[in-house]
Amino acid sequence: MPSNTPEYQKKYRETYNKRIRNVTVGVPVPLYNEFQAFASQQGISLSALMREATDLQMRSVKLRGSGVEAELKELRFLLSNIANNVNQMARHSHRVRHVADEGGLFRKLHELETTLDDFVTSRLNENE
Repeated sequence: MPSNTPEYQKKYRETYNKRIRNVTVGVPVPLYNEFQAFASQQGISLSALMREATDLQMRSVKLRGSGVEAELKELRFLLSNIANNVNQMARHSHRVRHVADEGGLFRKLHELETTLDDFVTSRLNENE
């Protein structure tokens, strides 16, 4: 069927409308100009920029879901407590000029860092 016949055009529009939805968004002219300039710098269309930016924004919001955010807040609190304890130990060791088990402390800190890194990585991978 030639591509310029009314039947072809009608069938194409029906198929297109099943696959694609158009979204119209109004933005102030200065912001539009900024978007357009950025899209040009990147070598993509404004529509592609908007699709990709929206997709990335939605995915980053998923990464910061309420469950993960609550866990990370608790983790931040625990790390603050640990840092405070290490600081107290350092102050004490400066006073007495001796650290009871210097190697053990650094091994534990390294284990904590590894555990923390594994935890954060696993939680972020769960939410992708």
